[in-house]
Amino acid sequence: MRKPSLRSKQLGLGVVFVVAFSFFRTITYMIKNRVDFEEKENISIDINNDLLFLKSPPASESALPVPNIDVPLNLTSAAARNTDKAIDNEVVHISSNYTLSSDVMKVTHSPKDHEIHIHLKTPSDHRRCKNPTFEGRISGPYLALLKWEHDSIFADPNKTNNVIIGTYQVPSAGVYFIEIVAMLCDSITFRSNFKTQCLEDARNNRITNIGATINVLAPSSKVTTDSDFPLGFWKWKGDIEGNPNKSYTPLLFRFQPAGCYLANTLECQEYASLARFEDYDFVWNDLSIEDSMYLGSRSNWNRTTGDLTQFQGGSNATVCLAGSSHSRNMQKQMEWLKVNQSIKLRFYNMEFQRPNQVRDLVQEFTTALAGCNFTVIATGQWSASFAGGRPFLMFEWEDITRKIIDTVKIAGSYPIIRLLHKQPVSQRQATCPPMDWRVHALSGYNEVLLKIGKEMNIPVIDTRFIISPMFDSYEDFMHPKLQPAWRECNHIMREFLKIT
Repeated sequence: MRKPSLRSKQLGLGVVFVVAFSFFRTITYMIKNRVDFEEKENISIDINNDLLFLKSPPASESALPVPNIDVPLNLTSAAARNTDKAIDNEVVHISSNYTLSSDVMKVTHSPKDHEIHIHLKTPSDHRRCKNPTFEGRISGPYLALLKWEHDSIFADPNKTNNVIIGTYQVPSAGVYFIEIVAMLCDSITFRSNFKTQCLEDARNNRITNIGATINVLAPSSKVTTDSDFPLGFWKWKGDIEGNPNKSYTPLLFRFQPAGCYLANTLECQEYASLARFEDYDFVWNDLSIEDSMYLGSRSNWNRTTGDLTQFQGGSNATVCLAGSSHSRNMQKQMEWLKVNQSIKLRFYNMEFQRPNQVRDLVQEFTTALAGCNFTVIATGQWSASFAGGRPFLMFEWEDITRKIIDTVKIAGSYPIIRLLHKQPVSQRQATCPPMDWRVHALSGYNEVLLKIGKEMNIPVIDTRFIISPMFDSYEDFMHPKLQPAWRECNHIMREFLKIT
């Protein structure tokens, strides 16, 4: 066997020395920057499972922990507004390991079109999910949910899309955080039977890197004056308070995965923490609007803002809110807020838990809605819930809704449609197969309601611009509370005054 030459030994020692020296410099650099970073930003860094997480310190020892944030850090208000230059296309940074990682090739952003493009592997036969659905939100100066072009239940079920396009609307330019998560492997259509269709794993469905950002351009005046442009937005409190140095943080989706119901583990607390929503307040585009609001603590609420005269001088009509707990809560909150100055409110418990129930709706409604000049119909929560053992499918939901509206008219009341509150993922939906289908169904139910309202010439009250950007802020994962609910009640009462 040939012995290695002296030159070979020297070369080998040199390589070892270079590698060791490089490793030493890297470790020294990481430690130095860790110390500098912790002192500068007042945060701690944990290295766990090969991932670098940046954790903000808790406000108090009793405060719930905030979700881990693994990038970016110094996105201040001033920096986030510095986006004057148009960008034709930009890449959105995505994770490398999530439930649809084998199907998503890349995500791009078109600032001039205010669009997000999710590019899927082609051909579609080469991917696990032919027509996946997604949820997305941008956060920073304002909040906005992404609206996906291909999510309609009336879309052609035989057509596959290789690029999924999401659009957003915000009132001002800036650098915004973006989060996109995979929801369903196959989209739900009008004839779909989604009873056994499982959501993607909520613990591992995030496509984008935590802290991924996009450069958003200001909307044109043509867009902001369009009737489809939201009447108001959730705005970062630092901008409202005039504090340009307060750093934005990404508003990550809040959810309750399987195994976290009533659990008190650190993981479950992080998923369910409400602290993330405290940095946003709702603002109307029309600054002259003053809402009736409660301020103070739960034990000492005082209605201290808002001009109640705007709710006076109406028709003194009786409006019946037909539904279940969402409608009942709405009636109570409107009375607490004192916005029912000239509208009399009544609640009627109207539940449809399963299809094909044998009920004499004419007799039921004629009795229950006696004296109701107007009836606000919002019954879909129970129809998509665990209560009936299976959800109303989309075509079944359309059939029962048309019957409800026709029967309300027969009972002598004028029907009004209120769109349903979007629901976050909780344990009942996160299990597989699901025990509740509200996350699956409610956006499709709302599509049906809009279609029926247009075809039957029924007024539709749409509060999604208030509720949906904060839909995961419900303390019980089910009912809007506090500011989202109060803002909604003010808006709905103003709509009542117009309709009645």
